[in-house]
Amino acid sequence: VAEQRAAETRSGHNLCWLHGEEADHGALPRQVRGWEQTLAALRLTFAAHGPFDGVLGFSQGAAVAAALAALVRGNAACGQHAASPSDAHGGGGGTVADGDDGASVIRSGGSGATTLAFRFVILCSGFVSAAPELSRLYSNAPIDIASLHVIGDRDEGSEALRELFRAASATVIRHEGGHFMPAADAYIRRYLDFLSQYTTEARV
Repeated sequence: VAEQRAAETRSGHNLCWLHGEEADHGALPRQVRGWEQTLAALRLTFAAHGPFDGVLGFSQGAAVAAALAALVRGNAACGQHAASPSDAHGGGGGTVADGDDGASVIRSGGSGATTLAFRFVILCSGFVSAAPELSRLYSNAPIDIASLHVIGDRDEGSEALRELFRAASATVIRHEGGHFMPAADAYIRRYLDFLSQYTTEARV
């Protein structure tokens, strides 16, 4: 795996949810391009492999997962749906225009539309992205969905992301470390405790 990742780095084929001119870890909140491609890929994934009970995101993935939760919960009450897979490629008139947060795509619905829905979100070492499309989605706060926030004492940014969610529906797990998701038995038990509330069966 390490050799494969090294080869990917050399070839410039790293994968990310959003990108920008700066590639270092500290610049992640300022990487603001690529939401339209990311949302299209997520819609295709939900259509091909869903339904899902929840979504987990780490670091930049947590910033995107929070925006996805805001998008889904902001439209769920109206019964609005994500565009179909064909729309993601321009076949259904519901493509995501550059600079669009995606809400208009979900509102477009259409024949064969697939519901973009889940019951909870788990956010680990996240932050609030500066991407304008995500900022518009974050403005729907408080996001009313069950949420688990894994926050390191030495990891900046996670608190601001947590504050976007409805406090009554949020569970917070803190650890003394930095930018990682702890895997000690005590933490795993707490993850499973959270999952058991929102899934039919919690499995390791």
